Amino acid sequence: MKKGRFTTKALLQFLVCGLGSFAIFYVLFCRASFYDAFVEAMGVTNTQFGICYAVYGWIAVVGYLVGAFVADRVAPRWLMFISFTVTGICNFILGLWPSYGVTLALYGIMGVSTTVTFWDCMLKCNRIFGREIGDENKAFSWLQVVRGIGEIAVSTLIIVIFSQFINAVAGLRFVVWTYAFILIAFGIISIFVFDDGKESEESGKSEEDRVMSDESVFRQTIRLLKNPDLWLCILIAFGGYNIGSCFGSYFGDMAGCFGATTTAMAFIGTLDAWMKPVGALAGSFMTTKKGPTFLLQGVTWIYMVIIAVILLIPKTSAFMPVFLGLMCLEIALTGLFRSQKYIQIREAGIPLKDTGCAFGIIATVIYSADAFMPTFIGMWLDKYDEVTAYNHLYMWLLASGALTIVAVFIFRRRNKARIASVIAEDNAK
Repeated sequence: MKKGRFTTKALLQFLVCGLGSFAIFYVLFCRASFYDAFVEAMGVTNTQFGICYAVYGWIAVVGYLVGAFVADRVAPRWLMFISFTVTGICNFILGLWPSYGVTLALYGIMGVSTTVTFWDCMLKCNRIFGREIGDENKAFSWLQVVRGIGEIAVSTLIIVIFSQFINAVAGLRFVVWTYAFILIAFGIISIFVFDDGKESEESGKSEEDRVMSDESVFRQTIRLLKNPDLWLCILIAFGGYNIGSCFGSYFGDMAGCFGATTTAMAFIGTLDAWMKPVGALAGSFMTTKKGPTFLLQGVTWIYMVIIAVILLIPKTSAFMPVFLGLMCLEIALTGLFRSQKYIQIREAGIPLKDTGCAFGIIATVIYSADAFMPTFIGMWLDKYDEVTAYNHLYMWLLASGALTIVAVFIFRRRNKARIASVIAEDNAK
């Protein structure tokens, strides 16, 4: 396919990746809006709720790595169909509020269906789309924009309806089952818009443009694991991702420290959907001029200032406007960070045929934070008052930011020439 153009089919694939990648994770990570409602509906403690995410997270950690091998070797059509359908069915069963043991099993199954069969495949499909339109960086920024717009349109409407329920448990069931229906619909659509992997392997393609890998899984993985620049990409992504993930998952509950009610927390949680596209859209314009790692570095410095201010301000209702203003900025920056945290592999010189494996290795490490952080946060919330618990979290996030800053500095010094070449290539288009 000629670069710089795209077909209707490619556009539909991009839309399914963008909209589907928000919907498939929504029920798993909507605790920013429905934390208290989930605890009540499931009849669990904060620690037990954290364990649900630990089960999901540790399975997902392995799943992202396994998914790396799968994405480079199995047809996108079937991977996307399985991912959406299985996760949708799990969401439906979860809405029945089964026993705690069954709930843990559902989180474990979704740990597989959102990682092994979905995440690396989805990201690789999006990088292919970027090749087709002639701008990989913008493709990843647009992915975050579409994810955000979809979340705004759907989740805001759903939360408005949720607020009309007198019983929070019944309202939450409506939310969970709505997303179950959406995911099953995406599963059916995927059969028709994604290909079987053969269409992308026309003869005459250069090694750089090859989509599928014919190298053994073992050799491909060992070769990438020996690449120090890939490990620097991992460290860069880990620190900043952990900051955005923890704020995105808990800032509705954090608002409770400033006097927010349960209903107000649900609406405050929707800021996560409204502000991320703003940052992602800004990133689509800025990345061509400066490159992804430059933006990741700048975002992380601002993250750390925001965290320090939130840590130091009094936790009273008088400071709620300050908190919300800082969170709007933080969430916008999260949208920018997430739009660039994977495509930095281009500055590391990793070719398309290694994309699935590289993304999987990165995801395996950075998303391990989603495995251990909820357990710690749940334990802090059970042991301390809310203010003290979240102050513990803020200090951990400052350390995470420092990790990213150091890794970016080393990466950019090592790859100065390649980064300049990539930026020159983008600006010449």
